[in-house]
Amino acid sequence: MKRVIAIVLGIALLGGFLYLRGKKPTLLKIHGYAMGCEWTLVCRDTNQSPADLQREVQVSLDHWEQVMSTWRPDSDLSRFNRGEPATADLQRVLTVAESMRVATDGAFDANVLEAVHRAGFGPDGKGMDLSGIGKGFAVDRVAERLRALGVCDFLFQLAGETIAGEKAWEVGIEAPDSTERRVTNKVILQNSALATSGNYRQFRTNERGIVSHIIDPRTGEPVIRAFSAVTVIANDCATADAWATALFVSGKREAPAPLKVWWQE
Repeated sequence: MKRVIAIVLGIALLGGFLYLRGKKPTLLKIHGYAMGCEWTLVCRDTNQSPADLQREVQVSLDHWEQVMSTWRPDSDLSRFNRGEPATADLQRVLTVAESMRVATDGAFDANVLEAVHRAGFGPDGKGMDLSGIGKGFAVDRVAERLRALGVCDFLFQLAGETIAGEKAWEVGIEAPDSTERRVTNKVILQNSALATSGNYRQFRTNERGIVSHIIDPRTGEPVIRAFSAVTVIANDCATADAWATALFVSGKREAPAPLKVWWQE
């Protein structure tokens, strides 16, 4: 149910101006792979070694993938969907997912695994699919770990889910174009997170149009819409993630304050 979208990571506008008046910031950029996609961490003026940060981020992401994956038969979520009790970590995610279901009036609902499979975008099974919130939740946990290590000036991205630390970073938002990748908007993130939901990377077509991998939980059917995307900025990435999914499903152009929303069609 989750989309993959490219975001451009850049030097902060605000932070960059401040640094240029004194010393030039030292940028550290590292990459890895988790949850079926690439992750990127960019830090300014950190004392942590690249190897240590690489390990810390990867361990965190690998852990939460084991908790939330629908593709791993031994994951916490897969075992829960087969009737086993939720582990403590899985229950944390389920609690957040339920709160988002209530907040979005059911436009976001993780209980769509069967519908995702029926639409041809996920594994067989019934129960919960956390793809619409899982990456955002994992990004929040990475940010927590970075702050615990004393790394506060950072930008972290997992697929399209992005979070910034205490200083400002410029982030580019990709156009909903299935043929090329280009940036159409730029925003500043600072102590905030961004997520985008769209139908131009994972889709199929039929006589009705573009069949999205994103499921409307109220009907159990994929959203069918021309290529489009909605981006949400929130205080945390799980909230941005779930609301981006919900707004794409509902087609609404607004979300409750203090969320910020951009539609592209």
